[in-house]
Amino acid sequence: MKKQYSRTSILQQSSRVVTLEQAVADFHQIIDVRSHKEFLEGSIPGAVNLPLFDDDERGVIGTLYRHAGHLQAVDKGFEFVEKRLSTLVESFLPYKDMPITIFCARGGMRSRSVVNLLEHFGYEAYQLEGGYKQYRYNVIACLDGFRPGLIIVHGLTGTGKTRILQKLDNIIDLEDLAQHRSSLFGAVDRIPRNQREFESLLVETVQSLGEEPYFIEGESRKIGRVFTPRPLALAMKEGICVRVNCSMETRIKRIIEDYPVADEKSLDQLEQILNSLRQKMGHRTIDRLCGFLRKGNFEELVRTLLLDYYDKRYGNSMNDYRYELELSSEDISAAAAELKGFRATLVSSGHRGV
Repeated sequence: MKKQYSRTSILQQSSRVVTLEQAVADFHQIIDVRSHKEFLEGSIPGAVNLPLFDDDERGVIGTLYRHAGHLQAVDKGFEFVEKRLSTLVESFLPYKDMPITIFCARGGMRSRSVVNLLEHFGYEAYQLEGGYKQYRYNVIACLDGFRPGLIIVHGLTGTGKTRILQKLDNIIDLEDLAQHRSSLFGAVDRIPRNQREFESLLVETVQSLGEEPYFIEGESRKIGRVFTPRPLALAMKEGICVRVNCSMETRIKRIIEDYPVADEKSLDQLEQILNSLRQKMGHRTIDRLCGFLRKGNFEELVRTLLLDYYDKRYGNSMNDYRYELELSSEDISAAAAELKGFRATLVSSGHRGV
């Protein structure tokens, strides 16, 4: 590849800068040029990771910066990039015919140098103002001020709360955002998100919501490995409570549908979780449950877990709430329709759900 650039133009020339709002409005592809490790710790939803440096190179540059100074760190970074310049530029080829916005940690040299480099090869490239640090600041600011009016849907395990929410508008589905069902078995067949991913997607949800009050499922503050932001958790304590009920047989059927045992790996995962309950439920009970699991007797397995664990654990706490509405969830569509009507009545009366 013929060089069409100078070191000065790549590293020092200013680049075109846009805000995230501008980039999204103009349908830019957002590209994260931080290392893969940084990307996995949290990024902007929808961003593609095309690292300028790999994790080891970033470590070397960071060490040089701390011990030898800025200039030597820059020299080493330029040396790394020059060795694979063709490969780096080619990695952007799928985005050649569209505007792209590049970001790094703070909107500094990494993203600026990539933007300037790509412009030499005919790309329409922009630098994200403030980088990921500014984005995270905006996320935290949004969530710190989010304490909305809510309709909180409560119900015992298996009553179909999530299924009802999926038929409603103006919902905040925390379990979907966390990719965890907020139970001991909540990570089965899912890849739980980390706190930063969860918060980023929550902000996207917040920005898409209409008029309060919003529907949300009654949850503890911790969902898998993430925590609901404190202002939203407080709003969940202040909102209007609704309780859904259905028969034990319906609950068992729904749980079996929601937690399919597809293969030996699924069986092993479920058995491992059951064994973690030995101290709480006793060896004899867990041995019996593992027997149900291995024999495929999922109905008795779920029934025992509901009666001897989940209902005892959560049933009493649910009695502490005052419910403005109780309804059957035997028919999910009918329950959703009743909740829509309930919300419409609140809205027409000017009630925000607090």
